[in-house]
This record gives sequence, C-alpha cells and structure tokens, in this order.
Amino acid sequence: MPDEKDLQFNRMWNEENTSKRQKFRNLMKSKLDVLHVDVSEQNARDFYHGRLTERRPETLYQEQERPGGYDDRRRPPRRGSFRGRR
Repeated sequence: MPDEKDLQFNRMWNEENTSKRQKFRNLMKSKLDVLHVDVSEQNARDFYHGRLTERRPETLYQEQERPGGYDDRRRPPRRGSFRGRR
C-alpha cells in the first residue's frame, strides 16, 4: 500500500485544477533547478520524499586576486565634484 506522502504527491501532481497543478509543478521545478537536476516526475517525487540529495559542484570556485592590488576594504575613487554644476 502506498504511503500517505506518496498519495499526496500523486494528488498534487495530477490535480484537475490546472492552476493548482501548474503552481505545484513550478514549485518543484524551482526546487530542482537549485539542485541542478532535470525536471521530471520521478525527480520531483524523490525530492518531495527527501530522497534527492544536493549535488556538490565538481570544482570549487576560488577567489581571484584583482589586478592592481585593489583592496576590498578601500572605497572606490570619487567620480568628481558636483559643485558648481546647475
């Protein structure tokens, strides 16, 4: 016998009211996009049940040094004075 959560997913995924069905599918799409997973009914079902884990990126992003030795704590130079302009 399917569990209650599986029945709930089936009800929302196959909702007769098109706006409710689309709202639920868009929610699943947004959640799966964050995980960089293709959107399909099986992937959405796995995410809904908590069986789909977050994928780790293959490479870690490293901070690159800015050219010219620019320090992040320093403010950028001023663009000029606005005095005298009307």
